[in-house]
Amino acid sequence: MGFVEKTSDISQDLKCQGCGAILAYQPGTSYLKCAYCGTENQIIESDIAHAVIDAVDYDEFTAAMQDIHDARFTITAEVVHCQNCGANSTLDPHVTADLCAFCASPLVIDHQEKRVVKPHALIPFFIEENKAFSLFKKWSGGLWFAPNNFKRIFSAQNNRLKGVYIPFWSYDAHASSSYQGQRGEYYYVTRTRRAADGKTETYQEQRTRWYHASGHVYNRFKDVLVSASTSLPHDFASKIGPWDMQHLKPFNSQYLSGFVAETFSIDHIAGSHVAKNIMDAEIANTVRADIGGDTQQVDDVDSVYKDVKLKYVLLPVWLSAYRYKGKSYQIMVNAFNGRVYGQRPYSFWKIAFLVLFIVIIVALLSQQS
Repeated sequence: MGFVEKTSDISQDLKCQGCGAILAYQPGTSYLKCAYCGTENQIIESDIAHAVIDAVDYDEFTAAMQDIHDARFTITAEVVHCQNCGANSTLDPHVTADLCAFCASPLVIDHQEKRVVKPHALIPFFIEENKAFSLFKKWSGGLWFAPNNFKRIFSAQNNRLKGVYIPFWSYDAHASSSYQGQRGEYYYVTRTRRAADGKTETYQEQRTRWYHASGHVYNRFKDVLVSASTSLPHDFASKIGPWDMQHLKPFNSQYLSGFVAETFSIDHIAGSHVAKNIMDAEIANTVRADIGGDTQQVDDVDSVYKDVKLKYVLLPVWLSAYRYKGKSYQIMVNAFNGRVYGQRPYSFWKIAFLVLFIVIIVALLSQQS
C-alpha cells in the first residue's frame, strides 16, 4: 500500500466506496480501482495538486530531521526490512508473506508502525503491468549470449514484476565559480617525412599555443536527482532516466495504494555529496565553454553554492529481481517513459563457440589467400 497516514480521512480514502475493500491505484488514471466490484474511486487531490511543488531549504530540512517526530516532515508507516539486501519498504497491511522486490529474498514480515520522512512529491505510475511486461520481454528477447535456461526464466517473470516507488533526493542550487586555466589554439606547421615507397612527402602537424585564462561563471541547477536507495544505487537507477519532473504531484498516499514504496537508506546529506559531483562536472563544462579556443585546460575552480534546496520524491519503477546460479539480478522498467535496463549473465559456451567460429573462418580465408 505504501506510506499510510494514520488518520480516519486517509483510511477512508483507501477503501472502496462500493464494497469497502482495499483499493489499488490504476496506473495512468486519476482513480483507484476496486479489484472486487470494479468501482472506480476518484483520487481526492488537494487544492495545490496542480501547483508548482517548491523545494525546501536544505538547512531547514536538516534541522527538522533531528526530530523524526516532527509532523511537518514525517508520517507514520508500516515498514518491512530485508535481511539480505537491507532494503526498507512498505507493504499492504494484509500481506503476510512476500519476496523482496530488490533481491528476491524471502521477507520476514512483522508489521510495525514507524515514523518515516514524508515525501514531498511523486510521479504516479503511468505504465500498467501488462505493458511493462511486454517491454520487459522485448528487452530480454534481444539479449545476446544469454544462457538458454536463463531466458526461460523470463517467460515465468510475469508474476514477479513488482511496482515499486524508488526514493530520490532532488537538489536545486545556484553556483558562482571563479576559475583559472588555459586556452589552447591550434596551428599547423608543414613537415616532411619519408613514405613507405622511399619518396619524401609533406604533411601538416598540429600544434597548440596556450594562453592564460581566468574568469567567473554562474550556474543554476534544478532537480539534480540522486538515488536515495542502496538497494538500487544511483548509477543503476540513472540508466532508466531522465525523469520529467514536470509530472510531479504533491505526495498523496492514494497513489501508493497497491504498490511497494521503499524508504530512503541514503540520507539527504550523503546524497548532496553525489549531487555536488554532478554539479561540479556541469560547472567544468561551463568553464570550458567560457575559456573557449580549440581546447582547454582547467587548473582550478572555486565554487560557492547558494540557495540550496531539496525535495524528497518517489519515482515509479516496475522491478524484477531474480536469482540465477546463486547470484541476484535486477531489471527495471521505468513506469513513466517505458525505458528498460537490467543486469544479465552471459553464457561462457556461447561466447567460446563464437570465438572458435571466428578463428575457423579466419583460418579458412587465410588458406584461400
